[in-house]
Amino acid sequence: MMARLNMSKASGIAVLFAACLSAAGDPAWAQAGARPTAIRPLLDCRKVAVPEDRLACFDRESASLEAADAANEIAVLDKEDVRKTRRSLFGLALPPLPFLGGGKSDEGEPDGEGEAQLTATIASTKSLGYGKWAFALEDGAQWVTTEAVVYGQPTKGKSVVLKRAALGGYFAVFEGSGRTVRAKRVN
Repeated sequence: MMARLNMSKASGIAVLFAACLSAAGDPAWAQAGARPTAIRPLLDCRKVAVPEDRLACFDRESASLEAADAANEIAVLDKEDVRKTRRSLFGLALPPLPFLGGGKSDEGEPDGEGEAQLTATIASTKSLGYGKWAFALEDGAQWVTTEAVVYGQPTKGKSVVLKRAALGGYFAVFEGSGRTVRAKRVN
């Protein structure tokens, strides 16, 4: 089992997140009937007919997963962790990630590109001149308006609703303005 868990950093992260999300809903690999490499041996222990051998298999494979967890070779995320991660990535151009739902909303319905909107609190603002603003959210995400904000400028502590627009763009609606302006995430 440990030989299978020693993988390159880039491919390992994706595989290990996917491997540990069986409790987070129905990712793409679960729908296809395949199981992640890291947990497949543990799940295969259920097929052992002799009870003593099945228990020994579970003990061996769970110890292997525990060792991998202690060595930071795998990570376990529950549904709430996945929701928080998807929220923190809102606005970034990423491919569909199977360990984050792979294009499914939290309710399990296909939504194409992930969440359609995000409501957050503004942590800081900076005027960029000509009516444009840079603003940071409480989770650290950095956004800028790409057109002038005429009414209801962003203010620290107020909320903003960020909505996915057509063709990969985003709109921002700042609390108190009711007007929509184009925005993009920069970090």
